[in-house]
Amino acid sequence: MLYLILSNIALIVFFLIYWLGLRKLTFFQWNRWFLLGSLFAAYLIPMGLYVQVPMPEMMIVEIPEITIGANQQAIEADKVSADQWDILSFQTLNAMYWLGVAMFSAWFLYRIVALLRTIGAGSAKGSFSFFGKIVLNKELQDEDLQQVRNHELEHVKQGHSLDIILLEIFRLFNWFNPIYPMLIREMKFVHECIVDEKNADNKVAYAELLLAQAMNTKSALLQHEFSNNSLLKNRITMLFKEKTAYKFKAIYLLALPATLFMLFLVVNCKQEEQKTEPPVEEITLLDLPEEEKFEGSLIDNPEILADYPGGIDNFRKFVQEKYTYTQAAIDAGVKGKIVANFIIGSDGAISNIIITEDLGHGTGEALIAAIEKAEKWKPAIQDGKPVASRFMIPLRLDLTQQ
Repeated sequence: MLYLILSNIALIVFFLIYWLGLRKLTFFQWNRWFLLGSLFAAYLIPMGLYVQVPMPEMMIVEIPEITIGANQQAIEADKVSADQWDILSFQTLNAMYWLGVAMFSAWFLYRIVALLRTIGAGSAKGSFSFFGKIVLNKELQDEDLQQVRNHELEHVKQGHSLDIILLEIFRLFNWFNPIYPMLIREMKFVHECIVDEKNADNKVAYAELLLAQAMNTKSALLQHEFSNNSLLKNRITMLFKEKTAYKFKAIYLLALPATLFMLFLVVNCKQEEQKTEPPVEEITLLDLPEEEKFEGSLIDNPEILADYPGGIDNFRKFVQEKYTYTQAAIDAGVKGKIVANFIIGSDGAISNIIITEDLGHGTGEALIAAIEKAEKWKPAIQDGKPVASRFMIPLRLDLTQQ
């Protein structure tokens, strides 16, 4: 969902650059490639959310801290309720999204079928092209017929229909973005300006032909019409407009700060995503007692980290549930942090559980007992083989919570 939001924000930013800075320029081919390029850039930049940066060389993986207090059970109950609501909301949004995709897909297929039927009929009141197919107005004659044919042949030669179909396909999966109707319309306008520029040797006569054909033209969405009423005024305006000075091509450089802005958003959103999941931090081990035997070679920074069945959060929840206060700790009202280090062998077994920070009163021994009850892990992987790796888990106790 975050990917869709960021990619559509990026598309809106790029389109605003086009609308405010480029639309009135006569660099029609440049505008075409800018619109296509911004489409791909908008959906490629947020891919950075899924690019994993290699972890630095360090010695031990720290599991996010667990907190246990007197009111922990009530807190967990509230958390479960909130999680259930979040899942329900996500499922509803997901269903609405795919329903929209299905509806727009059906509409798209309907228009394709209707267009193919028109092409199969072989003649129409208006003239248009679609990929390699050209349909000409049956009332055109002589020079006008040749002029319109040349116009549509240029559309076919430049592959303009592919641009429109590409935009329509992107629109299917981003139907909620209000920019798409405008984007498709502007792409068709740029196409027409490109072809008009190449074929209008006599601009006055060409404009008169456009006006004459417009009287019998109905709006179309997928094909390229010779004279589309909704685009006609702007086409004639651009036809007679003085060519933009070459120096104004520098305006296209506005895409660079926009791209940097989107990269900044992606980086920040990625950091926020990482914060929503308990962060995995790595620290260096200090002096520890001699290690017990364990399976596999101990690798400090494996390619793939060991993982608990159901994820690290599931391990934290397990330890939290299995931890038992000693009576001595209750009587003393202990408050503070306990830290345990352990090794996950290549067979997934936990060993070498050592308390490196303790609060006394049996609190460290209780943490060891809770960890020992956990099931086997999925071991770390190095060069395609399972290996042993180190972990650390901090647990904070506070019996004073109310």
